[in-house]
Amino acid sequence: MAASIGFRSLGIGVVAAVVVVGAYTWGHSASAAPAPRADVGSAEPSAGGGANQGISVTGTGRVTGTPNLLRMQSSIDVTKPDVNAAMQAANITMSTVQQTLKADGVADKDLQTSGLSVQPNYNYSDKGAQLTGYTVSEDLSVVLRDLSKAGSIISDAAKAGGDALRIGSATLDLDDDDALIAQARQQAFADAKAKAQAYASAAGRSLGAVVTISETTNDQPQPMMFSAPMAAGSAAPAVPIQAGSQDVTVTTNVIWSLS
Repeated sequence: MAASIGFRSLGIGVVAAVVVVGAYTWGHSASAAPAPRADVGSAEPSAGGGANQGISVTGTGRVTGTPNLLRMQSSIDVTKPDVNAAMQAANITMSTVQQTLKADGVADKDLQTSGLSVQPNYNYSDKGAQLTGYTVSEDLSVVLRDLSKAGSIISDAAKAGGDALRIGSATLDLDDDDALIAQARQQAFADAKAKAQAYASAAGRSLGAVVTISETTNDQPQPMMFSAPMAAGSAAPAVPIQAGSQDVTVTTNVIWSLS
């Protein structure tokens, strides 16, 4: 009986020890775990001044100039039953056109061969495709720098080229627009700065230093349309040409810091 009581006491002691050790382990683990916290972002500005510290504004400057040259795209198209005959005829006609342009004062640097093609022509029927000949096209880019003579030069070229001459396009352009771009650039920056100052004043701030500047320039030539081929004629009148005006536009985007 005494031995039974002794074993029972030992069992109770072991259980009590396990409970004590478990309680200590749980408490130690709970105290070692980090307490939860909320992350707070920094309100300090970035070192270089971020977009939230500045103002971005777009300005536009536009200056009008008078075109002083004409760019023309022309071609000689010849169709013959034989490819050699078509090539020879196209070469002779193109040479005649070029000589006429030079005689009218067009410089060699303003004449440029810009394309050449040889295409077979077929007649399609129930019997299939039948070769009928070849078309040779020779392209010539021309710059006319004296607009007062450009009309008569074009008419002379039409007479020299005859029915084979085609004028695909002609555009009026500015020879040197650097000065106009400089003026438009100043206008664009002034426009952007006036807008930025207005926004800064409305926000109760003042403009600081310029952070970045970027720009886009547009000075597209004015196109002239020819709706029909220039035909030959012994008394072809000079093509009437009016220079008109051409806008040079600069768009600038400027970012200022705010203080």
